[in-house]
Amino acid sequence: MPSIRFHNGFKFALAIAAALIATAPIAGSGTARAGAEFVVAQVEKPAGQGTINAIDAANRKLNITHGPIAALNWPGMTMDFAVAPGVDLKALKVGTKISFTLARDADGMYVIDEVTSAQ
Repeated sequence: MPSIRFHNGFKFALAIAAALIATAPIAGSGTARAGAEFVVAQVEKPAGQGTINAIDAANRKLNITHGPIAALNWPGMTMDFAVAPGVDLKALKVGTKISFTLARDADGMYVIDEVTSAQ
């Protein structure tokens, strides 16, 4: 039997939903309970707030000093983040306070996928 590796909460929630669907009674089989409901947890993206220290447009990276990111159990720190292609780096400036969300890239690394001004 193949093993399944979960890289983030979204894939785990998706697997749970698939399992629920796969084991749901077939319509008309007589085993479904009237009014039965399935609840699938919505997984939120990790989010943080911080200040942009440097912008490396050529490599699509931001250096940010951010506060704690509770969803990842990360303390506040200064670090470089890769930035997803959909984020307009030209709209960002060094010293700007931002709110951002993170997603995993194809290699499983966290990248900034949304940025808004926190000011």
